[in-house]
Amino acid sequence: MLEAHQNKNLSLLVELYQEAAKNVSKAEEENFFLVQAYTFALELSHSQVLFLRRELVSRGVEE
Repeated sequence: MLEAHQNKNLSLLVELYQEAAKNVSKAEEENFFLVQAYTFALELSHSQVLFLRRELVSRGVEE
């Protein structure tokens, strides 16, 4: 993840943050990683934008 940040590989960051969200035990941590993935996805108009937005809305994190 650090290397992807250093290289500004936003597409990879979307994937890595989504993966990180799957590997934590607390909802707050999961939400944090999903928000990060969503933020980078928005910057790129990434194919995961709608999926991530729906997920965040269902969790009450996004309106």
